[in-house]
Order: sequence, then structure tokens, then C-alpha cells
Amino acid sequence: MERATKPHFALIPFTGTISHVIPMTDLGCLLASHGAEVTIITTPVNAAIARGRVDRAPAAPHGAAITVTAIPFPAADAGLPEGCERMDLLPSQADVSLFFVASRGFGEAVAQYCLHEAPRRPSCVISGTCQTWMLGLARELGVPCYVFHGFGAFALLCIEHLFKHRPHEAVASPDEPFDVPALPPFGCRLTRRQLPPHFMPPTSVGGKALQGMREFDVAADGLVVNTFEELERGSTARLAEATGKKVIAVGSVSLCRAPSLDPQSMSSDASRCMAWLDAKQPKSVVYVSFGSCGRLPPGQLMQLGMALVSCPAPVLWIIKGADSLPDDFREWLRENTDADGVPGSKCLVVRGWAPQVAILAHPAIGGFMTHCGWGSTLEAVTAGVPMATWPFFAEQFINEQLIVDVLGIGVSVGVTKPVETVLTASNAGGSEVEAEVEAEVGMEKVKKALEMLMDQGPKGEERRKKAYELKLKAEGALEKGGSSYNNLEKLIQSFV
Repeated sequence: MERATKPHFALIPFTGTISHVIPMTDLGCLLASHGAEVTIITTPVNAAIARGRVDRAPAAPHGAAITVTAIPFPAADAGLPEGCERMDLLPSQADVSLFFVASRGFGEAVAQYCLHEAPRRPSCVISGTCQTWMLGLARELGVPCYVFHGFGAFALLCIEHLFKHRPHEAVASPDEPFDVPALPPFGCRLTRRQLPPHFMPPTSVGGKALQGMREFDVAADGLVVNTFEELERGSTARLAEATGKKVIAVGSVSLCRAPSLDPQSMSSDASRCMAWLDAKQPKSVVYVSFGSCGRLPPGQLMQLGMALVSCPAPVLWIIKGADSLPDDFREWLRENTDADGVPGSKCLVVRGWAPQVAILAHPAIGGFMTHCGWGSTLEAVTAGVPMATWPFFAEQFINEQLIVDVLGIGVSVGVTKPVETVLTASNAGGSEVEAEVEAEVGMEKVKKALEMLMDQGPKGEERRKKAYELKLKAEGALEKGGSSYNNLEKLIQSFV
């Protein structure tokens, strides 16, 4: 039966990274598939990405509509070049503070649109993280405000424990481990270096901008989490109890569309990847990708590269920011890897973007070396692919322990120190000495992790079995009657 009144959800992703824009767009597609009306509000550059995903999603039933609205991002007003609407598009790390100035101006423009220009006011707003200005807008609109972090429930639960109990303040050294007993009987051990960005010092580039995040989380009406209840061993219920808020598990949102690619719309890089994979044996390939934001220092990248080219398994390696790497490393890549997608080659390197969901779903993929970003983690789970974990920053050291110790679907490379990012860099300009940073993990250690990942013995088979079982549970969660399906229905019905 069609609902008498369709609730209207306004989704405003954090504009700073693609890793926030994409899952919130997918969330919008899921809400529309359940009969809600959805407006995704973002910047012009990000709107193009969002529209592309909306256009490829299945048609929404019940006459529901999903609209992508582009609001100008005042980059020039903040002293940035036009079009710098995400942090990966900034000319320099020094421009991060200007980006957050522009983001506040963007928030004012969004408020103007929602209050005075939008054809219909929302029933609820769902905001990406960092956009603390959204709470005031929601209150002015007189509607609830939910927060979409892009983190999983286990990580958010650990962060809540850290805020309330502050075990990190009792250790003397930044490398001394401490316990975060957020989800008994499963333990989590971190060091101060591995803490999520919420605990960065104010002297960090992004420190001041992130200080308001806690107040925003505490004041918001609820959390929408890209996970499914069967995945994180009770973390969702514990998070609701710890925060006193509604916590709604709606994932995995990437399942809102099939992972297959339209041959007519594939880029040359995507076509090359898929054709190369088509020539490989089932479950034989290691896929290596570390997301859109993090960058390994050149010395560490070389150790990784030497391990990958000597790996017995074929390797598909995605390298972001390859053009900014030293000339000697780029020369090494040309001599030791394949960039053309020759079917018989051992190590295919793609410099830039690759269709990760489709790659992980390809039958040739046998393992995924990942930075443990939550989006990538979920995409591996929904594809049933075991992981080798190499966390970079943010909550990724927590995610690693979920993957390896709680779920049993991964092996750790052994990284203990985060890499520097545009947010964690010191105002003193520590990123300028990146090339001099020594590799923490040597070639032999990386090779050992790859051997364990692709192991054909009992331990490897057990990881693959667990990964496949989670894939089935992920699919079931979004099917009619599944946990995420029911949670989406309850969320929408609460506004009818």
C-alpha cells in the first residue's frame, strides 16, 4: 500500500571527501527505494558524482523521487581556486583551514536554500560529520537532525568509551598500548598515536575545525550508521545504550546497486582492470588499494612495491597521487609493473581511480590489501573477500581489530604508526619531510602478510568461509524482512 504522505529526507554529505559523498548518496537511493522523497544537497563538483550514482540506481517505487541539488561552494571567497570543493582537490595542505572557512560559507548557503528556496521542507535532515552548522539549521526548520559519520558502530562505540573514560590519558608514551573494553568479550588495544581525529591536539591543522564534532554528536537526535546489525557483534545496541540516542543501522548501502559495470560508460582504466581480471583464475588475485586520502611516504611505498612484484599471486595495485611521487620511484614502476593491462602480466598498476565495488565482486579477486577505511571494509565484506589490513589514520586502527580479531576475516600487516594526512599535519609543516620518513614495514613483512592472506591451508580457508558467510548476511540484511530493511522502514514510518 502506498503511504498517504511521503516523508522528505534532506541529506547533506560532508563535502570534504568522496568517501562521504558516495555512501550518503547510496543511503538516499535506499530511502527512495522504500518510498521516501529524498533531496541530496552538495557542491557542484560532488553533485556530478551523486547524480551519476542516482542515475544508475534502480527506479524508486511508489512514485518516490530523489533529487540532487547543487549549492555553490564559496571557494574563491575563502581564498581558494574555483572548483576546490573537496580536500583532495586542494593545491596544498596549507589550504585545509581555508577549506573549512569555505565550508562555513557553504553551510550558510544551504540554510538559505532550505529555509527560503526549497520546494518542500524536509521531515528530517541527515548530515555528514564535521558540519556542525547543520544542527542549528535543523532546529530552525523544526525537524530532527541525524548524523552520518561514515564510521562503523564498533568504532563509534570505542570513540564513545574514549570520551567518557579517557584511558589514553593514563599512559605516558604515545606508543604505549591501552585497553578500550567497549565490546566485551572482544578487546581493543590502541596507542595515543592511533587515536581517531576527535582526539587530535588543537595545534593540528584540522584540530580547531574538529573540536565542535563532539558537541554536535551529543546534541544530535540520532545516528545513521552504514552497517548491518549482524556484522559488529552487538555494537549497534551498545552504542544506542551508551549515547542514549537512536542508532539506525542501514547498510551496507553500496548494495543499493549491482556491482556490474556498463561497458559503454567505463573509463579506459576501468576497462583495463576488468579485462585483466577476466584473464585470471578464480580467487587468485590480490587487490591493493588504500583509499582516496592517505598517502604512503615514498620509502614505505617502495617496500610495498617490492613485496607486490615478488608476490606469487597476480596483483592489481591502485596508486593515488602517482604523478607527485619521486622520479626514481616512477621509473621503478615503469620497469617492474604493467600499466597497459596485458592479460598475462603479474602486477597491473592503475594510477588514479578504479571501480572498487566491481573489482571486489570479480571472481578473480582472492584477497584485498586495504587501509581499513569503513567504506572499503564494508565493500570487502559484501563481496566476501578476506583482507590484509594496513591502517593509515582516523578510526582505521579500530577497524583493523574488528576485521582481524572480532570477525576473523583478515590478517594484519603489522603497521603501528599512522601516516600523516592533511588534517593531522602540524601547522609547523611536518609533511614537507615526508620523503625522509623511514619505512615502518619492510618488504619481507609485507610478503608474509600476503602469503597469509592467500594461504590455501586450513587457516586461509577458515577466513574465506567466514568472509563468505558475512557476504550472505550483508545481502540478507537489505532484503525484505532483513535487519537493515526493517530499520529503513521504521525510520521512514516515524515521519509519516
